[in-house]
Amino acid sequence: MWHACASSSAGRSSPSSRSPLRESASVSSMTRIALAAIAVVLAFAALGCGGDDSEASSATEWANDLCTAVTSWTDALEAEGSALTGSPSVESLREAASGLESATDTFLEEVRGLGTPDTEGGTEARAAVDELADTVEAEKQEIEDAVDDASGITGVTSAISAVAASLTAMGEAFEQTFERLEDLDAGGELEQAFEEADACDELVSS
Repeated sequence: MWHACASSSAGRSSPSSRSPLRESASVSSMTRIALAAIAVVLAFAALGCGGDDSEASSATEWANDLCTAVTSWTDALEAEGSALTGSPSVESLREAASGLESATDTFLEEVRGLGTPDTEGGTEARAAVDELADTVEAEKQEIEDAVDDASGITGVTSAISAVAASLTAMGEAFEQTFERLEDLDAGGELEQAFEEADACDELVSS
């Protein structure tokens, strides 16, 4: 198990431990979606220690596509993480990292292809999600570099710490992005869209 990894993430704090939104009596749909995604990202870490399309889409369609991308990605993280219980070898670490990288590439393609939601703050919302994609991509590269350099027991341990740090950073980016979406949603259009989108049902209820 990678239990100690998240705490070795070079000062990066766990978003789930410090988010004031989790202490709120009434948690919005967007916050619940973010927390559901963060929980999976950080759970994966704990196991081992936009596009050119500028076309506007309906808010509900945009939310549905975003939730679909998030769910597919976090499901893949869970699947790869389950293979890393015990003391992973270099081979098993690289196999899991490869699965993570492939799933993340798909997530990035889907998120960057979302377009702009047809809401008052749609342009800013798209920019926020594009920035999330940029952060996730940068951390994915950190994971690739760390795993590629891993060799022997010491190398695996070092790589695991780096992977955990990058996954923690991804979780923080999710939290910050959905907080921005809430701030941009003065009229409640996105909030309603997330509640109406079928693909968001499981995340919203998490």
